[in-house]
Amino acid sequence: MATQILLSELLAETTKNEITKITNSVFKINDDVLEILDVNFDTKTLKIRHNHSTHNIDFKSDLDLVLDKMGIKRSFEAINTDVKAPMPGKVLDVVVNVGDEVKKGDAILILEAMKMENVLKAEGDCIIKSVLVENQQSVEKNQILVELED
Repeated sequence: MATQILLSELLAETTKNEITKITNSVFKINDDVLEILDVNFDTKTLKIRHNHSTHNIDFKSDLDLVLDKMGIKRSFEAINTDVKAPMPGKVLDVVVNVGDEVKKGDAILILEAMKMENVLKAEGDCIIKSVLVENQQSVEKNQILVELED
């Protein structure tokens, strides 16, 4: 189970932090030494070593937390995976056919949800493997709509 820590609250509780840069990846904060092993800005993760233990840290904005609660995946997680319905709705138009080559940003289908039209786009270059829905079909959240190949 992950623990959520608000950085602003954590920093407000500390009176003074002395931070010394030892190398590009090793820092001394007060009396603790931290080594940064990996930073991934796409997945917003940080891997550090502290006291001979490694720790994985997720850093998320308020928007990321809201999207997580809604079950909406960020674009880095959706690249070249199946296209799923982000919410319940009705398919208004399937723009692609099996075998079509699509580029990043190309429209795949239009989904009506909450009286709004949402264009679901390709997150990367791929080929349409199969289309599992038809126009005017109702769909549920996370239902696979279109399968993609690399």
